[in-house]
Amino acid sequence: MTIKPCNECGTPISDKAESCPSCGVKQKKKTGILAWIGLFLVVMFFINMCISSNEKNQTTNQSQSNSDIKQLSDSASITIEKTPSNWEYSEKNDEMRNEKTVFAVTTSQNKVDFDFPYNGGSELYLTLRKHKNDVDVILMISKGQFLCGLRSCEASFKFDNNNIESITLVEPDTHSADTLFVAYDKTEAKIINNVKNSQKLVIELPFYQEGKKQFTFDVSNLKWN
Repeated sequence: MTIKPCNECGTPISDKAESCPSCGVKQKKKTGILAWIGLFLVVMFFINMCISSNEKNQTTNQSQSNSDIKQLSDSASITIEKTPSNWEYSEKNDEMRNEKTVFAVTTSQNKVDFDFPYNGGSELYLTLRKHKNDVDVILMISKGQFLCGLRSCEASFKFDNNNIESITLVEPDTHSADTLFVAYDKTEAKIINNVKNSQKLVIELPFYQEGKKQFTFDVSNLKWN
């Protein structure tokens, strides 16, 4: 037992006394060091519990987010695989004249090999172009030179298992050797109609110092008005 002065009147009293026998004032008891240590440990325990719970929730949320992203990615991959497109569509706007030109382009499924400087494999592009009421059917080689006279040249078209058709082609106004246009409006309309109703198209064209070469196209699912 320890004697200490009263907090109010200073009378010596026992540290075990709840109140001063002289003035009757209740005494404040000091908290022992062990009690303080115990209280500190309890507080630290609850803090650690809160931190662990928060980290667990964050880990769970992150795992769920990663799972959601993976599901979206897988879904997108499946969608792409289910809806492949053999046609590429684009538009060109003339802001000054408020006019629009639309394009549909498909690339040959095969490549042909030319000698230098056009070696390395060349593809043929079939392009449909519409500006107002004018429609063009255009053929372009990725690397190479067509062999076409000053006026025109002939190419062979075969849709699916139908008969081979001879199509007249002409050079563009720029006389570029890698581009040819179908010559007549009626022929263009017929080709587009055949493309809409066919799955396969084979085109045979003459090339400078290379002879005639054939290109195969998947022309199905064309969206064209």
